[in-house]
Amino acid sequence: MKAKRFILVDDDLFNNNLCKMYIHYVLPDIEIVDFTLPERGFDYLKSEFFNSHAASSILLLDINMPTMTGWDFLEKYEELDQRVKDQISIYILSSSVDPRDKEKAANNKYVKGYLEKPLQVEVIKTIVRENEKWIL
Repeated sequence: MKAKRFILVDDDLFNNNLCKMYIHYVLPDIEIVDFTLPERGFDYLKSEFFNSHAASSILLLDINMPTMTGWDFLEKYEELDQRVKDQISIYILSSSVDPRDKEKAANNKYVKGYLEKPLQVEVIKTIVRENEKWIL
């Protein structure tokens, strides 16, 4: 199962564009889908993954968003069918340096890691190595 896409859920359009630039630098052919409204990102997961054989994806999720926080997103994510969750690898990508956020992420069974903004090329390479079975 190979990841064919990155999904970005962050209300900051500039950050999404920066992430896309760096991800394409490391993985020029990978698809990137981004959402500035977390609700739309969640709806995308439900529709894209539930009744199809969607490609495995890496989701970069912001915490602090005005309409739905990353934590709210993860609570709703819990309700998704396991077939959906098996196709997605989630990383928190946040500007928060609050140790409580890092601890909360570490204790969430769906979160693979906590990344600090701005995303860096070396961090993307690490994500690629961690998800080698999906990407390479």
